[in-house]
Amino acid sequence: MRKPRRILLAGVGDEIRAMLDRAAGGLPDIEIDQAPSAEPRGLNGKVVAADVLLVEVDLQSSASTDAFVRLAAATPDRKIIAAARNAAPQDVRLLFRAGATDVLTAPFSPAAFQASLGELLTPGERGSAAGRVISVIRGCGGAGATTVTLNLAALMSRQGRKSTSTRGPTAVLDLDLQFGDADLALNLEPRSTVVDVLRAQDRFDSRLLQSAMIDHPSGLRLLAAPPRLVPLDALHAGFAGEIVAQSAQLHAYTFVDLPCGWSDWTLPILRQSSALILLAPPTVQGAVATRRLMEALDDAEVTTPSLFVLNRMTGMVDAFEKPSRIGKSLSRAVDAVLSLDPTATRAFDRGVLLVDAFPNARLSRELRGLAAKLERGLAQADQRPAEVTGAAA
Repeated sequence: MRKPRRILLAGVGDEIRAMLDRAAGGLPDIEIDQAPSAEPRGLNGKVVAADVLLVEVDLQSSASTDAFVRLAAATPDRKIIAAARNAAPQDVRLLFRAGATDVLTAPFSPAAFQASLGELLTPGERGSAAGRVISVIRGCGGAGATTVTLNLAALMSRQGRKSTSTRGPTAVLDLDLQFGDADLALNLEPRSTVVDVLRAQDRFDSRLLQSAMIDHPSGLRLLAAPPRLVPLDALHAGFAGEIVAQSAQLHAYTFVDLPCGWSDWTLPILRQSSALILLAPPTVQGAVATRRLMEALDDAEVTTPSLFVLNRMTGMVDAFEKPSRIGKSLSRAVDAVLSLDPTATRAFDRGVLLVDAFPNARLSRELRGLAAKLERGLAQADQRPAEVTGAAA
């Protein structure tokens, strides 16, 4: 018989306890214990027996936040979920730096708790079965992220079909809830979008995700952004992670197109990724924004391997000089350079992939080179310990 997994609730109110009881129904062999507060000295031997600690944190109370920090410091070998209401992005970063393995923010739901607990209680099972997640991030607009994401995903999809993978086609999750336009770039008219998934999160599973996605002839499968502006906090960390995790179960590669603005669900997705693509235009603004991104990743101790890509480079001289200057200013080498190519705009306006419509264009050749570099990086990551391959830690 399988040994039960134990969850210790520390300072958790009735509302979260009720949600956890519902969430535990979808997770077999679960035992729940409870302690009145998160103070380490009051938990005694309960921590030793626990696989996961769930702590409710009142961010308006210094006593509550200090207790969480002390508990995390006293139990560095335990996985801790922090449940915090009214958490701003800086609060989420603070909790992660203090030692949280995952952070859930209001509005809470049983689905969010089930997703987080499922990820933490069965990391080996999920990690061994899941496909690769590649997240594309940029610090400012004008980086050409959608074009790069879609064409790179299409190239990786073709590589996936050549491999022995039994999973489905490559997925693209357009999580730019306010200005995502991947559906336009592919000339698709999706019947469902991220909003429909959000509305059905209490019954979310792989089938629902599949039904909300739309297929493209290239082999891509898209979860489209909504047609209207949606607040970034409409999506919360636990559910965002579950969307990505379910997609990784279904697809060999999942590309996540993230918005410029960070929210409380950005860091969990970056930690969940197998690789990051840091995309920036070759400008002063692009370099400054990239520095902020890199500093934020360092502050949050995100160790996911990354590729730093300069996009929309013009001129032969700049192509030689700018990557060196920008790399030196950031103390980080530029991994790839992509040219400003008018065929990219023509392809986007026609709703076709650049690598299909103009396979011999300079940018298409550069994208194929970037796809090969990404594929090599993922293959190398397969040979490293699991903790450095982008799994949440």
